[in-house]
Amino acid sequence: MQFHGFEFGHIEVEIQHRAFDLHNFYQASTINYDIVDRSAVLIFTRRTEAWVPTEEARKITISFHEVDYFSSSGRDDYPIDGDDSVIHSIGAVESNAETRAFYLTDNIQPDHHLVMCFESGLTLRIQAAEARCKIDF
Repeated sequence: MQFHGFEFGHIEVEIQHRAFDLHNFYQASTINYDIVDRSAVLIFTRRTEAWVPTEEARKITISFHEVDYFSSSGRDDYPIDGDDSVIHSIGAVESNAETRAFYLTDNIQPDHHLVMCFESGLTLRIQAAEARCKIDF
């Protein structure tokens, strides 16, 4: 997967040397996968708690194009209240490995799959030709 103008960290996206902390300051509001178009879109919105800095972006949209692999799995029976849509970790896994074998890295190899785990236990696994990130203030 080719990342255009951004990188993933363990819990953030980094654009132009600025990290946006998806774990502490954002929550997933939308996860869409279009089978026909072979695209996936994840939208994160700024959390509304008073401790979230107002200078954080209002919305972060991550789009995946020419998706070759998309899966979602798991969800805890008793998730922590309010944390269902909060990122726990972002990593990668080799294409032929099981999702649970993912590892944390700041340098996702083009042939590896992206793995995004949420506090609720929901896990997304994505491989696409390219990914883009848009920041809205």
